Amino acid sequence: MIFIGNRYEITDKPVYIEENKLYNAYDSEKNINVKIKIIENNRYISPDFIPNLIDESMILNELGCPYILNIIDVGVHRTIDNLLYYIVYEDFKGVSLATLTRGAYLHMDALIRISNQIVKALQAYNSIGKHHGSLKPNDILVDDRYAIKIADFGFTEANRGTNIRCSGNLKYLSPSQLSIDFTDIKTDLYCLGVILYEATFKKFPFSEAHTEKQLMKVVDRGVIWSKVNLNDQNYDFVEIIKKLLERNDNLCYKDYNELLLSLSNFMYKTSKITIKDIEEELKPELEAVLHKTGRVNPEDFYKTKQIYLKDIEEALEKQKYKTIDRSLKDISKKSHKKGATLAKVVSLALIVVMLATVIIMALRYI
Repeated sequence: MIFIGNRYEITDKPVYIEENKLYNAYDSEKNINVKIKIIENNRYISPDFIPNLIDESMILNELGCPYILNIIDVGVHRTIDNLLYYIVYEDFKGVSLATLTRGAYLHMDALIRISNQIVKALQAYNSIGKHHGSLKPNDILVDDRYAIKIADFGFTEANRGTNIRCSGNLKYLSPSQLSIDFTDIKTDLYCLGVILYEATFKKFPFSEAHTEKQLMKVVDRGVIWSKVNLNDQNYDFVEIIKKLLERNDNLCYKDYNELLLSLSNFMYKTSKITIKDIEEELKPELEAVLHKTGRVNPEDFYKTKQIYLKDIEEALEKQKYKTIDRSLKDISKKSHKKGATLAKVVSLALIVVMLATVIIMALRYI
């Protein structure tokens, strides 16, 4: 039985604790299941990392993004040899994207759904001027419906903008982080490109490297796309990955809206739904950008900063009830029309009867 901070029992029962890995745990104080991660102190981690991370966790909770794994506790765990930091997260029933990638190939719908949610999580954090800075597949949890939660938000920000360089982070560092320890929006976009390349082709885009210097050399060479076996892979999705990994400022993505537009256009293309089909009924409200298929017009995708899946589902539900209500009104109108016609016929018949009666009575007196 392994306890961290005299409170959290790691329920996965590992032989030894791996650094920077999410474990299932049990909070003996609150009697709830949680996720926990252990990080060993190193020379890259600033002395105020933990207090800064506490502040970041509060900001994340206030942000309320559904794709971000919320931090519920942080602390220090001392052993005889080491100083360890532990980070406790809310529980989420899912497996890591790294585990999914090691299994069967992910179908394109799953890749698009996962990609969209990752981008929206990064966009939400960027909306308050912050960057993830340490994105990797092991920290992207995916459930059986391909809904995701991402861990490690706030780590780089709490470390004064520098990646904490713990185990597993090296191969996902961007060129700017490797060369000058600089993190920005392009850092996260580049890292996402590496992650999507792995998820699509089940291999790392660059040759093996064990040090930052070696990794910088292979990254500088870039991806040799001529050697990539595309076979049945969708070329448009590969073009998105290429643009994410592009280091030329004129050719790469500039922001998350541009990337989301590419993903949503790709989604329409693969589902054979034309934008013209959807533009016929466009209105400013969220419900109005929905087609009967449940898709969202790419041009209206960004009328709010984030359009979440739950918002779309709620809007679809409203749309369904509106359709039912419209049908009932149509029936009511038809019934009303029929009733009015019948009333006219009855009135005419009564008039005819009354006239006939008057004529008969008049004839009697003649």
